[in-house]
Amino acid sequence: MDVAISTSLIAAGSAVGGVVIKTVYDGVIERIRANKENQQRFIGERKAAYDDFLRYNKEHVKYRAALQRVTLVARAGLQVQPEVIQDFPPSRMGDLVETLDRIRRLAHRHEVVKVAERVVSLHGDAATALRFYLQSESLNYGLPLFLADRLGEDQILEFISAYRRDLLIGPPKGAPGNFPIVDRGLSMSPARAEQVLRQHLQAYPEARNIDPSAFGGTSRPLTERDMQDLDSPEFRAIIADSND
Repeated sequence: MDVAISTSLIAAGSAVGGVVIKTVYDGVIERIRANKENQQRFIGERKAAYDDFLRYNKEHVKYRAALQRVTLVARAGLQVQPEVIQDFPPSRMGDLVETLDRIRRLAHRHEVVKVAERVVSLHGDAATALRFYLQSESLNYGLPLFLADRLGEDQILEFISAYRRDLLIGPPKGAPGNFPIVDRGLSMSPARAEQVLRQHLQAYPEARNIDPSAFGGTSRPLTERDMQDLDSPEFRAIIADSND
């Protein structure tokens, strides 16, 4: 082949190759830009959904704590003051479920949805644990609810970590390097804690949220710590006087 022709073909090939490379490069850059824009779409709505979920969860945890207090009074066979029922904090389960649906629509990472679903599901398990807390004749009546509370704390940290990744921001300022993992000092792993919780709850599959107005009646065994709590000013303020 003529040297001039060979040189021309090589030059042409190089030119074509350069065009192809540039086209591929431009395509990659465009996809990166499009993905970034897609990540930024509705970021305000996503953040609002995540903030609402955290707020409703915090309020529902307060509701559960209040419910546990009056449940302990009921377990002791006592009644609570009428105004305690009148001023009882509201359940936020409906708001949590509604916000979970928003998260399903808006989240970019499925991880956020999965953790939020576990949070909501655990609240249902905690309601069952509260029934166990009220009805069990064993002195281990508080174990399932204790486990549900600790698992719930860990799941919320997982949710915060997941949603911050979804919003393309790092861990909270000052968070430890292993965030969201927390050493609770339990004698069992989180997986084992969930297993123990499920084992207890299987005995009460019919559990529903307890109506605080129905509390009071037959007393059941109490731990020494709970008997001390019942004698504290906090509990004496909510227990109805038997002479009323």
